[in-house]
Amino acid sequence: MRVWWSAVVGGAFYTRWSALVSLIVAGVFSVPSIGAPSGEGYLRGVVVAVLGWVVLALVIVPVAIAERRVRSAAGRAVLVLGALVTAAASRAAVNDAISGALFALPTGGSMITRGVTNLVTALALFSIVAVITTRHTARRRAARRLDEASARLTAARARSGLDAAAAHDDLVAVVAGLRSSREDLLAGDPDFDTVRAYADEVRAASHRLDARSRRRRTAPDTPVPRRPERVPGRERLVPPPWLTVGPLYAIACAPFAAAAGGPGVAAAGLAASVVVDALAGVLLRSGRRAPGAGRTSAVSPLVFGAVWVGAGLAMLGVTFALLPDIGSLGFVPVLAVPVVALLVSLCRDALHRARDEESRASAGVARIASDGAADEWAAAAPFRRATELLHGGVQGKCVVFAALVDERAPAASEVAAFRQATDAVFDEILAPPSADLIAARAVDALDALLRAWHAAVSITRVVDPSARAGLARTDVADTVVMIVTEGLVNAVKHSGARSATVAVAGVGDDGLRVRVESPGTLAPASRAGLGSAAARIFQEGDRVVLEADVALPPVPAIRPEAVAG
Repeated sequence: MRVWWSAVVGGAFYTRWSALVSLIVAGVFSVPSIGAPSGEGYLRGVVVAVLGWVVLALVIVPVAIAERRVRSAAGRAVLVLGALVTAAASRAAVNDAISGALFALPTGGSMITRGVTNLVTALALFSIVAVITTRHTARRRAARRLDEASARLTAARARSGLDAAAAHDDLVAVVAGLRSSREDLLAGDPDFDTVRAYADEVRAASHRLDARSRRRRTAPDTPVPRRPERVPGRERLVPPPWLTVGPLYAIACAPFAAAAGGPGVAAAGLAASVVVDALAGVLLRSGRRAPGAGRTSAVSPLVFGAVWVGAGLAMLGVTFALLPDIGSLGFVPVLAVPVVALLVSLCRDALHRARDEESRASAGVARIASDGAADEWAAAAPFRRATELLHGGVQGKCVVFAALVDERAPAASEVAAFRQATDAVFDEILAPPSADLIAARAVDALDALLRAWHAAVSITRVVDPSARAGLARTDVADTVVMIVTEGLVNAVKHSGARSATVAVAGVGDDGLRVRVESPGTLAPASRAGLGSAAARIFQEGDRVVLEADVALPPVPAIRPEAVAG
């Protein structure tokens, strides 16, 4: 009901697709009975039904325009459903007037029964089409947003890659400058003030490198490649969902069947439609399982047509068995059932395509962000390591050397020792990253991910001090990064958000809570299937929240005998 209601109030209930489908249904099997039951009578009914559809369509067009301009959801609901009830209730009278003007013949059947039949058919028909089109549109828009985010992330990643490639050259230049300054210092008579000035130069260099490691790499304005338009004729015929075609036709005909033969006839027709639909489904799916994902493959048009024409013939037999005197109207299911099956099949294929596009785009943007985070870490890690080594290594040695020269002139061996000690630090700065540095990547994993995402989403980071110890563990950091990635993908996909808040806090002594918040409204049609086994997604005020708890596995205790050994 939430999905249906969102389609009713979504501002696109009446579309060109609902117009096309309603024209086909009105002109094929929901036709009035005119004169004696015969083929000629059926053709008269088709002409009247199509002309009647045109008259009612002219009434609905202003409603379709108005529903897109009305801001209130309640107002749209009243407008849409009021127009639907009005059109369904007046259709029999409109058809009767057209039949009298063209053929001087009235349309047959009770106006009340026909009005109820039209209302049931219209409500089912327009609702199904509206749900399908709104979900399809939402998924296409989500895929478009994700493509845009991917373009921005890709551009940022390219720049980040250039930064990573240039990082070593930058460090070489910094180290060369510090070595040159050190040689100038040692070539003279070093004293406390000159050594302190050199230490200040080292500190300034470390601060510049630290700022370099934290600099956010923003992407330039990047044109987003236009999504390829759907090529007409590329639609696939896939088996309709189980028990949709036959029962849908039977429900639409139920008011007429009940009026003509009683409730028992209507119930028997519905039961027969279930059996016919099930048999058709078995025939279509026999040996046609697509590899992977459990999807059903496309069906040959000849097979599809043969199966559903056969189903229509079966329903023809049921119709004449239940209502022997129905006349030419009994032949309607031969056309109606295949037409309904074709419409449902094409709609299902459109939904599958839209879902595949959304899934592809979601996986793509997550992969690009993950790769970008790796690039961010690769670009920033050498600078962070250099900052730590300059601050704790070279500056520390400067302090010791300054204390020495403050008391007396240094010996040649002490100058050589200072040069050798600082050279060892400079060499370590330029050396490839060690295994320990790579293992310590977990500490920076979340920061690197958020910097990678910054090109697409402006992120506010809130990490509680109680969570820092947990984030330092590789297994926990990987889980947090996965959850944050899911939250940011959802933020872009479902609301097109360009800002988000990522918060990580401790929960007791053995867990973390991760929250990703972004402005937007979570559409009821999108609620199903969101989140993962570990994460939950919900609306909180005007923000969409993805929240997950991450357990902190206990750290294995070190056995005393292992220490002794």
